[in-house]
Amino acid sequence: MTTNTNTSLVMQYAKSTQNVCLCLSISALLIIIFILSPLNTFLMSSIFGKTIISILLVYTMYYNLKQTNTFASSFNISFFEDNWSPVKTNVLCSYIFTIFLFVLLWSVLRI
Repeated sequence: MTTNTNTSLVMQYAKSTQNVCLCLSISALLIIIFILSPLNTFLMSSIFGKTIISILLVYTMYYNLKQTNTFASSFNISFFEDNWSPVKTNVLCSYIFTIFLFVLLWSVLRI
């Protein structure tokens, strides 16, 4: 791969990371509004809030996994090789972040 292609892939991955952070910020705001506020006591607003939050978190997880898989396959990342690079660390952290998003989704649905 050429340097321009690598730079383009990194810029695209950075843009997708910004989109994931934006979705997560909106989810956090909605969690504060619908889960942690007194609106939680009303059944309809609680169900509505959990539904919107769940949809947003599932979309965020899907988008993050899709972009991470694309990025990892473009750079031929293999976790079973000995050489470790910042790109491989970034991909691994992205997968761990998706696990934390799943835990957040599970916590929202349990409340």
